[in-house]
Amino acid sequence: FTLSLHHHKPQVCIATSKHDTHNISMEKHNKSKKDTTKNPQPIATAEVKNSTNDSSSLSLATRLKRERGTASTTPLPPEWSRSTGNNAKYLTPDDGDDFHSCLKECYRGFVYENPNEIPQSIHHAYFSLFKGLNDSGLFLYDVVQPGGKKLSLTFVTRTLVGDPGSTYKYLGLRLFSHPWCDVDENGDGRVIEGELSCLGTTLVKLGYSKQCARALIETGLVNKKVISHTNKVLQTDIAPFVKNGLVGSADYSLTLINKMEPFRRKKDLKNEAIHGLGKTSVSWHKDSGLQDFSSIAVYHNLQDINGRRTNELDDKMVPWKVALRVADANTRTPALSISLPSGSLYYLLDDFNHRHEHAVISGSDSLRYSSTHRVARDGAGTWKYIREKCKIVLSNSLCAEILNALREQRTTSLTNYEKTPERKMLVKEVRSCHQLMTEIEFEWIRQWYIQGKHHSELHCYWVKPIAYLEDIFVQLENVISHVNSILETSSTSKIGAVTEDLFDVTIEEIENRKKLTIEWENRVKDSIFKTLKPNERPLPCDVLDKSNMIHSSIVRQWRKGFMSIENSTGDRSNSSKRKARDKTSGLTKREKKRVASNWEKLRKNL
Repeated sequence: FTLSLHHHKPQVCIATSKHDTHNISMEKHNKSKKDTTKNPQPIATAEVKNSTNDSSSLSLATRLKRERGTASTTPLPPEWSRSTGNNAKYLTPDDGDDFHSCLKECYRGFVYENPNEIPQSIHHAYFSLFKGLNDSGLFLYDVVQPGGKKLSLTFVTRTLVGDPGSTYKYLGLRLFSHPWCDVDENGDGRVIEGELSCLGTTLVKLGYSKQCARALIETGLVNKKVISHTNKVLQTDIAPFVKNGLVGSADYSLTLINKMEPFRRKKDLKNEAIHGLGKTSVSWHKDSGLQDFSSIAVYHNLQDINGRRTNELDDKMVPWKVALRVADANTRTPALSISLPSGSLYYLLDDFNHRHEHAVISGSDSLRYSSTHRVARDGAGTWKYIREKCKIVLSNSLCAEILNALREQRTTSLTNYEKTPERKMLVKEVRSCHQLMTEIEFEWIRQWYIQGKHHSELHCYWVKPIAYLEDIFVQLENVISHVNSILETSSTSKIGAVTEDLFDVTIEEIENRKKLTIEWENRVKDSIFKTLKPNERPLPCDVLDKSNMIHSSIVRQWRKGFMSIENSTGDRSNSSKRKARDKTSGLTKREKKRVASNWEKLRKNL
């Protein structure tokens, strides 16, 4: 099985149903470029650079930030020059020159390509992998929490495929990816040479079926071709118009693959209310969690209900559309609605995702598969990241000392932390233990168990990593429990290693974790889960159920005892001052500052 992608100049071409469009020739497209007075012109003196070939020692992200800013500082696109006197809420290719003018002035970075210009090997690969993933049952509905408020079920089913150990978090839910290449014993990517039939053996050993493993490998192979093609499009369509030709990354690390049902089958789809575009399968949004200036590539494929390819040529069929708008409530620039034929590949290039939103408007009869290739933000969110962080925290002197003492069944009082520098180090290490516990519990373990038994059975790759994180959680809990016992002792007798800051870190982290626990407990109890099949409902987690988190009020009482001992040593102040200190001795330093600040404001008002 060989994938090839021939280099060609990107075209803007639409071949759609009679409902919405007509063919747009390349000549007309080029003419619209010349006719638009506000189109950005190439920077003649700019040296066009491909980020992958830059010899600079600085990372691409650092250079982009220095030269072009960030997503939040990216300016809005210009208002459409013809917006005055044009009251259209949205434009389609049927609007001719107006559509082209608006596209080029206000939607630079959106590029779509004619399926005929894409090699048949790419089309065959996508059709094969969509079928393989669907037959393997990987497409699931997600229970998400938009705005951190009410839970809702997505209107589409989806699955995440990407670099081994990658995840993608959206609307409060972490999606765990299926690996698109072979893996080693640590769960990291492994290069295996050979034909497609030789690949995926390690995925089969994890528990994936041969058909599923083949589809995952196909996804990884086609992703490499999409990366190569996107970089070529970036150099022709974006680099000439930006400073020094410095464009964002297109090294796609994952793809979110959606399966969408048409509105004649999916009866609960809602109308797009702002522009009157029709039934929405995916409402207005920006893709989140991505590297600034990174590109997004989307391949979409239409099939009939029986899984056969279709181009929606029937006059009675309403076509699927991609909708775009400027992300500004006050803009006068109209939205765009574009129906694309099956097999189209379209891009949201460079900074397009910073200041634009997109939506998917449902068709009437065809199923729609789409593969959305993205560059996930570096750092948190991968198995390798959290695994390495666990190793670093558990290797610090506090964890090493306490865990060794527990293994050897001996006690330790942390006497090597009694000097000032060591005390400060102890506070930092205790904080890092608490924070890692919180991250493991709420960003990984709870995110895994809330998605149910069926989800865990499908995601064979993640069974061992989740078990590992549960084990780390137990070890950290043992460390913190030991520290808490020392804090309790310090409330009645002086211990050199204990400070106010150590109490404060403990109180703040416990209360933060308690707050998050209440939010998650309410989330799991939501009635929406009763509408799901039993094997799709949240699972109990023995590790968390057995967890014995102490209440912060108890630690505050210990703090009062500790401060009483500290203040009694050489304290010659009068009794009224001592009583005032005693009243606030259970508060952290931050809370005391807040109380003092509030009192000063009140006194000024008086």
